Amino acid sequence: MKRGALMTILGLAAVLLLAACRPSAVVATQVVPTLISIQTRDAPTIVLQGRYLGGGGGDSYVLVGANVDAEGGVRVEAESWSPSRIVFEAPPEIADGFVFVFADGRRSNPLPPNLQ
Repeated sequence: MKRGALMTILGLAAVLLLAACRPSAVVATQVVPTLISIQTRDAPTIVLQGRYLGGGGGDSYVLVGANVDAEGGVRVEAESWSPSRIVFEAPPEIADGFVFVFADGRRSNPLPPNLQ
């Protein structure tokens, strides 16, 4: 094999190896939403703070009053939604249970709301 052909093959192998090692956007989309705190100072307005909460579109919602396995509860409409903060009105019929955020189909950790 000629030296030029060998260099071409080695160069192609190096490019393929580098392409296989490049970061993928798929990893970032698999991040689980995380609730950090719930503020209820201006009841009935509730403010959730966290990370990776998404933008509120698509298959995203807040579940209030569920059990620890996210069963039961009531879906609520958010007044505002950002990747780190969600604001919504507390439903009057819910005073206990857990709060979850579902961001693009991924469930957050539960936090007790302490809405009373």
